[in-house]
Amino acid sequence: MQNKLSCRILLVDDEANIRTVFSDVLKRAGYRVKAVEDGHEAIKEVEQNTYNLALVDLRMPGLDGIQVLEKIKSIRPQTRVIIYTGFASLEDETEAMSKGAADYLTKPFSPEELKLAIKKALEQKGNTLQPSQDK
Repeated sequence: MQNKLSCRILLVDDEANIRTVFSDVLKRAGYRVKAVEDGHEAIKEVEQNTYNLALVDLRMPGLDGIQVLEKIKSIRPQTRVIIYTGFASLEDETEAMSKGAADYLTKPFSPEELKLAIKKALEQKGNTLQPSQDK
């Protein structure tokens, strides 16, 4: 597992208070976090920078979380994406997972649940941003 300080997380949520709380939790856990308020900003970030993981709210104005997931995966397939929502549905979860989401979380969830989901997503096979174990 790579050093958390080298792990970059993109947080995408239209609610400022959620961005602040999640950013604080993740920064205290040792991650480097960039928070943006909409899908269009997220796409610009992913086009210009490499992130290990994106945390994306499902319901946002403009591009929704599924559209952001699809764009991220088309630009940087190695980036893990976790979709979260306060309005969970089996249809949304199935669609998110079928389009490449590493996980689907339903709010409210604890900081520990969030950190565990991130850890599991980053450890998934095929995360090419992980340092190679081959020498």
